Amino acid sequence: MAGTASFLLASACRYAREEDEFASLQPHERESVRQHLLDLRSAHAQVQQRLGGLSIRARELSDDAKVSATSTAKKIHFIRHGQGFHNAKQKEWRSNPAWDGKTEPYTLETDPDFKLIDPKLTPLGESEAVALRPRANKLSPEVMVVSPMRRATQTGLLAFDQHVVAGRLSVVACELAHEISGKHTCDKRLPVATLKATFPMVDYDGIVSEDDPFWGDGMRRETWDELAARAADFTLWLRDRKEQHIVVAGHSALLAAVFNGVMTYSTDADSKNLRAWFQTGEMRTVEVVWEDPCQ
Repeated sequence: MAGTASFLLASACRYAREEDEFASLQPHERESVRQHLLDLRSAHAQVQQRLGGLSIRARELSDDAKVSATSTAKKIHFIRHGQGFHNAKQKEWRSNPAWDGKTEPYTLETDPDFKLIDPKLTPLGESEAVALRPRANKLSPEVMVVSPMRRATQTGLLAFDQHVVAGRLSVVACELAHEISGKHTCDKRLPVATLKATFPMVDYDGIVSEDDPFWGDGMRRETWDELAARAADFTLWLRDRKEQHIVVAGHSALLAAVFNGVMTYSTDADSKNLRAWFQTGEMRTVEVVWEDPCQ
């Protein structure tokens, strides 16, 4: 009986932690996000094998905190883009009482004309990005890395507008920061020529493919294992940059892959806080340390 009681108590505590973890999510996205995070956490062991013993450790910081006195530590502000038109459309779609619990408004079947391709921010999304300025204006990052998708680029540029306009912050697009891709028209980016014309202040020299390299024929969705592997490659790309103070403007699934599929943690608090799903327009300040046991 005592063993059964202990098991039930542990199960209840675990359920309470899980409910707390998802409490900030919108009702229409709670179940899908729960499954996405489970899939990414299942990929963690495979990613660690891919990294070959390299440990990538994350620790939550206040914006003004200093990083550890080690050459492999970097301070990174991770941002999820503000609300995009696809986010608003999905909320409306799933709120319909007739929703079947499976379809989305931006698949090839429901959006055959690609009206939601690489969507921009809604007015609410723009205001979420602008709301980050009081924090951003107190920071002195050396570079801002943006996903080449418009909603993430817009968010970074709006949040750090003061730095960019003054010429104090270079902005670099990185394809590895692309959202999970395939099947959803909102996750297909525009051609580089179009993006360069729209955002002339962004450096796209590192983007080698004119068209979206992850889209293919659009019939296959990138798997969560594949996304976790790409997120690992992205963290290595950040490690190899010379800058120690970086801003990253990305996407919910990509950031979830970084913090659930790649990172390791020293404390339960960091694990709980950093592995949680990013809200639109949310910025987290993190110390990332790459620890190679062979060095």
